[in-house]
Amino acid sequence: MTPSILYIACVIGAIGLHLIMRPHRQTTRIIGAIAGAGSVAFIMVQVLQRLGEDSPVPILEVVFGLAAITGAVRMVTHPRPVFAAIYFVLVVVSSAGMFLLLDAEFMAFSLIIVYAGAILITYLFVLMLAQDATSTAGEALYDRIPREPIAALVVGFILLAGLSDTLLLVDGGIRPDAPGMTPPLAEVEADRWLVLDGLPRQLDEAVASVLEADGGQTTAFTIERGSDGRAIRVAEGVARVDLRIGDESRTIELPTTALPTNTQLVGWALVAVFPVSLEIAGVILLMAMFGAVVLARRQIDMSEDEVRVAAGLQPLLEDEDSEFAGGDA
Repeated sequence: MTPSILYIACVIGAIGLHLIMRPHRQTTRIIGAIAGAGSVAFIMVQVLQRLGEDSPVPILEVVFGLAAITGAVRMVTHPRPVFAAIYFVLVVVSSAGMFLLLDAEFMAFSLIIVYAGAILITYLFVLMLAQDATSTAGEALYDRIPREPIAALVVGFILLAGLSDTLLLVDGGIRPDAPGMTPPLAEVEADRWLVLDGLPRQLDEAVASVLEADGGQTTAFTIERGSDGRAIRVAEGVARVDLRIGDESRTIELPTTALPTNTQLVGWALVAVFPVSLEIAGVILLMAMFGAVVLARRQIDMSEDEVRVAAGLQPLLEDEDSEFAGGDA
């Protein structure tokens, strides 16, 4: 597949989505749906054909991908914002399923908690506050008809074409050195061993489990570190640690089961690599929470007597049934 064919497929998909978004006749919308579905199917078939002969068919990937694309299209084309929010949930769940297939559990659950939970609820809350009840269809005109569909489609499909071009070669194969592609396994494991080196308590537990498996009991030991401060030495894909048990020096090999999990790697990256970004995100979320509290605050209309009483003055009118009765004149 040459780049020109890829770009043509993206342009056809953009035109089809534009025909669906605008309030055209039913025939025009059907033509747009066929054009968009055809372009997506063409790109998916071209990618699947380039898989290796011994590669399994990615059934779950295809299912989650089609569900995400379908939900995204209905999210931007449905005339009712509440239903658009429901389709947004479908997009989030499908994307989370894709992350689970990539063994990225933290990203999957964060996606559901943040987007399908907090952001969607905030969106619906604002939608209920800002909904124009005088509209014929129940929603304001700007909620039922997109204002700048062409600009949004151009930007979105240029991004799609750019991302696809970074992954596909001229002959349609997968570029092994493309940005974001999986690095060699040895390099990945070396980085994970480096993270374990920065977790002394977990490293001690891993060494203790190895000693217990070898000798049947755990003895007091001290992990020796090199001049660079590292305890784990990785050579030929094998991680070794030097120990001192009493007066005896010993070197043991760590099993791959001692490697940190994906969640631990994400936590390490947030705390050790991106601490400033983490703090900024916390401040932004705090400000968003304050904004939600201000929006949710009930505005109570007080009568003039209630305002006077709140200000420390006497009410103007008093009767036997009034709650302010009995005050001094």
